[in-house]
Amino acid sequence: MDFQKPYPPSILTARRLGRVDDGPDGSYGERRGQRSNSAAEAASAAPSYPATTVFPFAKQEVQVVESAQFRKTGGNDNHKYFVCAFQGKHTTSVSEADRQRNKTSQRTGCNARMRVKVQEDNTCVTVDIEYNHNYQLMQTDDMLVFLHSHKNYDPTILEYVKLLQYHDVKHTTIMSMLSENEDGSYFLSMTGRDLLNQKAMNARKDDLDDVLKLVSFFKDMKAINDEFFYDIQVDKEKSIKNIFWSNASCRGAYQDFGDCITSDTTYKTNRFHMPLGVFVETNHHLQSTIFVVALMRDEDAKSFKWLFDTFVWCMNNKHPTCILTDQCPSMAKAIPQSFPNTIHKLCRWHILKKYKEYLALLYKKYKTFKEEFTAILNWPLMPTEFETAWAQLVHTYNLENDQMMI
Repeated sequence: MDFQKPYPPSILTARRLGRVDDGPDGSYGERRGQRSNSAAEAASAAPSYPATTVFPFAKQEVQVVESAQFRKTGGNDNHKYFVCAFQGKHTTSVSEADRQRNKTSQRTGCNARMRVKVQEDNTCVTVDIEYNHNYQLMQTDDMLVFLHSHKNYDPTILEYVKLLQYHDVKHTTIMSMLSENEDGSYFLSMTGRDLLNQKAMNARKDDLDDVLKLVSFFKDMKAINDEFFYDIQVDKEKSIKNIFWSNASCRGAYQDFGDCITSDTTYKTNRFHMPLGVFVETNHHLQSTIFVVALMRDEDAKSFKWLFDTFVWCMNNKHPTCILTDQCPSMAKAIPQSFPNTIHKLCRWHILKKYKEYLALLYKKYKTFKEEFTAILNWPLMPTEFETAWAQLVHTYNLENDQMMI
């Protein structure tokens, strides 16, 4: 039976195996023939190290492997092996010259293992045990905190950490508060890395719950004011694709100031990195007024088509007279389909931002260019007057061969 092969992909983690003071006549040997209700319970029958003799590394779990994956010939598939985490020898396909990370394997070819047999009633019987390890085990009680199998934190402490994280308490402050409950022990039950991992896990759980919280918020707003509007688009896998919402005041403002609107999706949310679409324009006090907010997963033509159609539905089928956008080709494709009678113009701010570096060179080269260029853009000229003024500007500064200006 060959136990020197690398782990197959189907290995399952259960518990660590072996005890340094167990021998053939010890209590460990008495476990032979012991019956368990399942393979998981059989794993728990594997000897646990006392506080004074434990594995020296964090990942000292037993690996549960189908016996057929290790046998060379024949064998009964009803047997399972629980092997030490240091079992086998690591093989690598990367040469030492091409290695990018100095990460060595912890496998030492340890043969410590336990074999159990699955009975017809799905119970497991311990058949064979090898208890000797071939590497140095931990000898101190304090070092237990570095073992993954011993990282079983008090649920009260975990809730306490989550509460502090929710209130944006600094990492160092949380560690200081936890250390006060450890009686000055050098080895804290929750290390700095453990705390970072716990906070990351809390954040992931919050991410999974964010959609439910958002939908619940929308329903609450709808119950408060029936004029609150929201819509959610899902894909074939029933995953959230686009989210659209507008409150009553925004919908009312559009009826008064929605002749010309600006659609902008250049903003991104920090956590989900989803484009934030905003429909905005100015009111009679030249104050920015938001009409609609949307979160979009993809900036493609289909998503924009859904966004614009939902906008028309939200605003009681009132189309804007003019819409200003950036130079997004997907948006330009969707606008004629949803707003057939709306004039589509490109936003000057986005155009100037795109050519900011090029214009800076012209400003530096010609001292009066910026003043004349800005005057042409800002002065309310008719189309024919604008074309004439632009041609004069190009001729004055000899930019006829400049591809950016013609």
